[in-house]
Amino acid sequence: MAERYIEQFMWGFQDIFRSGLDIESDLVLKSIDFTGNPKTILVGFQAAGPHKFSICIEQGDELFAPSDLADVKKLAIQKYRDNPEIQALNTDRRTHEMRQRSLLNRMRAEALEETLGSKPGQESRVFFAANSVRVGDYEVHVIISVEKLAIAAVPQIKSTVRDRLTIQPSLFHAVMMRILDLATRHLYLPDPGTGLEILDTGSGEVVRTATESLMSGILYCTGCWSGSNVDSLMNSLSALPYEGRAGSGRLVFAKSDNPAVDVAVKLQSPVHLRNKLAVRKILEASGPRADVLSDGQKVYGLGLLSSDYDPETESIFVVTFTSRGVWELSHAGVVLLAVKDGTPSLPTHVLDEDYLIDLADRLFPELDKPALLTAARAAGQHRHGAMLVISADAANEARRLSPQSWSVEPSHLASELITQLTDMDGAVLVDPSGRCHAIGVILDGTARGEGDPARGSRLNNAVRYLGSEPPPTIVVVYSADGGIDILPRLSPRVREANVTEAVQSFIALATSRPPNFEKAYNAWDIVKSFEFYLTQAQCDALNDALNGLEDWRMENNDIRMEQPALKPNSAMNAAYWL
Repeated sequence: MAERYIEQFMWGFQDIFRSGLDIESDLVLKSIDFTGNPKTILVGFQAAGPHKFSICIEQGDELFAPSDLADVKKLAIQKYRDNPEIQALNTDRRTHEMRQRSLLNRMRAEALEETLGSKPGQESRVFFAANSVRVGDYEVHVIISVEKLAIAAVPQIKSTVRDRLTIQPSLFHAVMMRILDLATRHLYLPDPGTGLEILDTGSGEVVRTATESLMSGILYCTGCWSGSNVDSLMNSLSALPYEGRAGSGRLVFAKSDNPAVDVAVKLQSPVHLRNKLAVRKILEASGPRADVLSDGQKVYGLGLLSSDYDPETESIFVVTFTSRGVWELSHAGVVLLAVKDGTPSLPTHVLDEDYLIDLADRLFPELDKPALLTAARAAGQHRHGAMLVISADAANEARRLSPQSWSVEPSHLASELITQLTDMDGAVLVDPSGRCHAIGVILDGTARGEGDPARGSRLNNAVRYLGSEPPPTIVVVYSADGGIDILPRLSPRVREANVTEAVQSFIALATSRPPNFEKAYNAWDIVKSFEFYLTQAQCDALNDALNGLEDWRMENNDIRMEQPALKPNSAMNAAYWL
């Protein structure tokens, strides 16, 4: 069996710890619908003993050298001296020293984040570093990086600190901090990386405690410093029926003296949030003219957010109960958190405008992008589901479908009118320039074994219609439960050179001896993401290289990992190349 060799040695299971955290953190982040390709590295600073390296780095890919981090300690000291918390004084000498050591530790973690992110080739990633833990002779920091674009797509607030208390600006940030906290605690165990899962509470519990932290921070922003378990209270309220009806309504978190809140009805005896039955009953009184108002502890009345509220203050947040067991947290109209049956996630019910325009570019020679986006956004303001059909031959389709729809004089409709028309059963039919040709459209088509029996009639009607080979058409389906589908679902256009490079990279890694399995399987994951675009020859070469890699593993390590063989896709053609 081949021996493991660690050149920059901190402890014997550091590589297992790192690779295990890679897998577990990816699973947790995917459970909230965040896909940012997380990568873990460990950085240790020598604290005792004679060692070859004063700085050790445990990493999957050889991206960094110890010399890259030579200035981290100096930067950390400068950040420590510049931090106003250095002025904080505790009368107990031991407590004061512990707080100052912790602050210096935190500054070194921040220095690592900045230094690693500034290195060539890392411009597209963001680094999150935990405070260090002493493992053997090294002070070890756990660091996880994710793709910058993935973070940019996460709805978030700007606040990160309020009155010296840390605020998590999004569910992603709260989950990331929880992952780092659990990983750091694991380092206190003997031989971390052996025997136990690093995030041993499971994905659901990691996300639940992160959501609790997020909601506590949100209440700090509103000025409430004593609210706790608000997420659990919201789950209970959303699950409570009222006279047989599913929960609905809006709960506004704002201090009673916030000038941006117009209180219409003020309760003489505020109702504590923990009195869930009473709060649920009051929610029935919310509507277009009044929301339920809470300071984070009690409900104090009904009213509305005034039009002059400054979103930059981030002092008012709204929880919307949409159906039984479902609620959303939002700020200034932007949904930050979605919870269904107690399971939190990032909001996913967002129109993918980039895909819509890319699809329109591929299907329609001439189009009015702003007009199509306006129509799609307007349809998205529906009350109980909607469908927008964009057809290259809208005029003829309007006539053909007219027995079960109403043809109209082609014209551009105001956004408000499009939204109003979605209250009618059936779709709004427009051409690529955004002109409406028909309303109340019921799509036809023959069932071909496609679709999704778990989804509603809107989606399945659209699938059947597109399966009947109509003129080039896009259908945007808004389901009553908040789901959004843009059909047809086509693989994105990519550069042929990127696919070729991924194929060559994996084959080179898989055929090198001895192989670096971690690098090879990272390259294999990239190849699999390009499977749709592969030719028969590329699939054959990749499958042969993978089989050779696993043959070597079996001969040397008595282990073999089976992977499904890659196959070319018959739908692939030159139209998918950029």
